[in-house]
Amino acid sequence: MASQTKLLLIPCSGEETQRLAHDIFRILREDYSLESQVELLDSHQRKEIDNDTPKAHRHQLVGDYFADEEVQVDIGSNELKDVIRGKHLALIEHMLTPARKVTDGDSQNVSVNDHVMTIRGFLDVVSNVETLQRTLVAPYLAYVRSHSVEKYQKRGFYQFDSLHTMLMDFQKGGLNAIACIDPHSTKAAQLAEELNMDFHASNPFQSGRAINPYKLGLAGEKTKEVLKRLRPFQERFDQMKQRYGQRVSVISVDDGTERRAENFTERAYRNSPSEEVYQKLAYLDKDRIGYEHAPTRFKQFSQINERNIDPEGVYIIIDDMFASGSTSNTAAQIFKSASAKRVEVWTSHAVTMPVQQSKANDRSHIDKVVCLDTVPQHPSLEVEYIPASADLLAAELYKAHQKLMALR
Repeated sequence: MASQTKLLLIPCSGEETQRLAHDIFRILREDYSLESQVELLDSHQRKEIDNDTPKAHRHQLVGDYFADEEVQVDIGSNELKDVIRGKHLALIEHMLTPARKVTDGDSQNVSVNDHVMTIRGFLDVVSNVETLQRTLVAPYLAYVRSHSVEKYQKRGFYQFDSLHTMLMDFQKGGLNAIACIDPHSTKAAQLAEELNMDFHASNPFQSGRAINPYKLGLAGEKTKEVLKRLRPFQERFDQMKQRYGQRVSVISVDDGTERRAENFTERAYRNSPSEEVYQKLAYLDKDRIGYEHAPTRFKQFSQINERNIDPEGVYIIIDDMFASGSTSNTAAQIFKSASAKRVEVWTSHAVTMPVQQSKANDRSHIDKVVCLDTVPQHPSLEVEYIPASADLLAAELYKAHQKLMALR
């Protein structure tokens, strides 16, 4: 049956998620030539449905909230059977929306848990028909910070393993795969594998050489432009080198970012000998011994240290998440105290909540924060966004769909 080969995109909730889904839909059709093989089914808010509409087989898909702010997901059997059945479903959802209210004029924000329950609701209603596969597409995957559970257990400190609980619940609800951007640690992929789910994660810090265009079905004139959009931070770094020359260096703020910073710098200075590459890296050591107490110092082997910070140098902190900016500010202060010319933070996810915004906007030491558009934020958060989520997720979704088709 032809419909069984089709990829169906379903935005779960919110205008930002609908825009993201429509952008992914366009990219898959135009850049990856899926054309009629990909379809889009928009969900609706309650206010968009006529009050006299019968709760029957013709009812449209609804993703919203009841008056008491509980999650509501409804659908009629016609859409289940005629539109959804037999297809590869891509449930698209922003899992963190700090600026979104539950309803217009409401004082309560939509929480991470609301998004988790929304995804669970969509999985539940589509369980009424057979589908080829169900893939969650989340620009920012929530609850990834529980990756440190094992480390703290060795100290006798126990944390709720929220990531494992969430993924296990999704798997029980029928989720087969996840596609996301830069999921903080490898634990999410490891847990997904244990639960027999496919895990597709996009690395926005990758270089062009790390992307195989043939896996994306790319050839001809469009290839160069598509690949350029899949390496947003490397493209930006090349622009920085054109402006500041060899005075651009990278800061690793702790053990968790060390490998990421090394990979990025190796690719950014791909034509330099290894010895020179690692002279462009400043290694900081941070031990989080309390919720707010985390002493920071240079690592012994760091070739950049407090004695040789370049007063004309530009330093870039590479990280996956930016919340209050506490860690980055501490690192930036060390360099600015030594009269460094400029310190920027480049990150995948701005996870700043409203209560953290004032602190996050402190620019006494950090000159600029640059991040992807993975988390819809309030415009008063002083961050420069790179519109890359749709491109990165479309590429991962394309590969996931082609892998699924090859196994049939």
